Amino acid sequence: PTCDMLASKSVVGLVSNVPEGIAPGSDAANMAILSFDPKVYSKGRSPLEAVSMGLDMKEGEVAFRCNIVTLSEDEEYDEKIIIDHSADEISTEEADELIKAVEAALGDGERHFYTGVSYRHCMLWEGVEDDYSFTPPHDILGKKIKDYLPCGEVGQKYYELMKASFDILNRHPINEARRARGLKPANSIWFWSPGKKPALPSFKEKWGIDGAVISAVDLIKGIGLCAGMKSIDVEGVTGNVHTNYEGKAQAAIDAFKEGFDYVYVHLEGPDECGHRAETENKVLSIELIDKKVLTPIYEYLKECGEDFKIMILPDHPTPISLRTHTMDPVPFMIYSSNAEVQGMVSFTEESAAETGLYVPEGHTLMDRFIEKRDSAEPAAPAKESAFMKAARSAFDYVEILGFSVIAVLLIFTFCFRLCQVDGNSMNQTLSNGEMVITTNMFYHPERGDIIVFHAHGLNNKPVVKRVVATEGETVVIDLTEKKVYVDGELFDDSNTYLDDDEYDTGHFIPSTIRIDERGHRVYTATVPEGKLFVMGDNRNGSTDSRTNVGFVEEDCVLGKVLIRLSPFTFFN
Repeated sequence: PTCDMLASKSVVGLVSNVPEGIAPGSDAANMAILSFDPKVYSKGRSPLEAVSMGLDMKEGEVAFRCNIVTLSEDEEYDEKIIIDHSADEISTEEADELIKAVEAALGDGERHFYTGVSYRHCMLWEGVEDDYSFTPPHDILGKKIKDYLPCGEVGQKYYELMKASFDILNRHPINEARRARGLKPANSIWFWSPGKKPALPSFKEKWGIDGAVISAVDLIKGIGLCAGMKSIDVEGVTGNVHTNYEGKAQAAIDAFKEGFDYVYVHLEGPDECGHRAETENKVLSIELIDKKVLTPIYEYLKECGEDFKIMILPDHPTPISLRTHTMDPVPFMIYSSNAEVQGMVSFTEESAAETGLYVPEGHTLMDRFIEKRDSAEPAAPAKESAFMKAARSAFDYVEILGFSVIAVLLIFTFCFRLCQVDGNSMNQTLSNGEMVITTNMFYHPERGDIIVFHAHGLNNKPVVKRVVATEGETVVIDLTEKKVYVDGELFDDSNTYLDDDEYDTGHFIPSTIRIDERGHRVYTATVPEGKLFVMGDNRNGSTDSRTNVGFVEEDCVLGKVLIRLSPFTFFN
């Protein structure tokens, strides 16, 4: 209920946190959410986890994620089936004994194994390659491991360690005790996601604020630590559905009390339940996050009496039907206590897609959330220039002229407004840099009008676009015909799409483009109550309702364009 309540007052949309060409993992996705471009900074998740564990990686060392997994027992190693990537979410205490046994048998002067949390552990190996491609164990649940084991000249050394670990672990006393309790044994190690020590920019230097992270997952802690943020440990957190929710909420509240401006609270439960195909637990984890984490944090911030913001989003999808991560966009919402908007009645993938707001690069989402502060100190007042002193003196002698200027300003404030066209999106009609006069007196937007409005998706700057549809109307953009229809009628045939067979469908949220019964690629959107669908007349070069601008609230309209004022050769 709290999540949906906030969504009804928030900016809601879809965001892609993982760029094309990068595996949809938690390392890339969480880097993006924290504003670091994965294409630049992603070096694999293992080095981040090693940093979180306090391991001092040396030059030339490569970190590997070292899961302890459950394999079937009766076959030869290559023929075994991977049953559980987390060994029934083994406890850290049990895992520690198993990792120590692996270190004693397989560790040497260049290679060492270190205990992490639950099934997530680390191997550091000096002098090996960091670009070998492993298969994450959660991607092949229920499959025979033969086709996914390390192979070739480079992979042979990893394969031999994994195979040897089965003989060490399968009949270990810890696993015999787990079998006796009806739990799966953690009977093999599994390597993946190698990488060298990362070097992230400072979060504080980038945003001008103090940040902290709260997570049970070493990966998330490592990202925070590498970015110079404080990692706050909470007793009893597990990284699954059964965790210390209240402790995480209180840790966030305490962090705000200590003076932190930004707190990143990460909860892994829904992801783990997706991997384990546990529908009821996935629902339960989301309900518990809402009740025991979001609600108390929201209530605390509200009672503080200061402006605050809350952003909520998954890092990546982990659909139960697939039991692994996917590249699909995820829903996000940004709530601002001092700038509530008309949002969506619930927070879901479907409702987020309906808004038409899509952020294709997740690392830019923080720009919408945080207003950058270069310093915590207030800016010093600027000294008055000689010009201003002269202007002040002159004003004393031209008081009558001054009152006239004020009168003109009042007219342009309350009756008319002077605006400049910024960009090339209206090139068919208005050019970049041209000045226009608008009015909002007794004005109600209608289809076909050229309007100026504040765009939430573009940092609230004034934007000039054409109204294509108003509330209740349905827009259909036929990308095959390159034409726009509103409620079945062709919209302004003079402004159809440019004749470009390579038209960039990246202007659209991917999930909103479909193939109709004629085989045409079409985009469809129905305008919600109180909102408008706008586009630029230069439609192949326009940021508008198809992308991150989304539907425009009628209350944000500054006015209708009446007159093109400059250049004077085009005055009309």
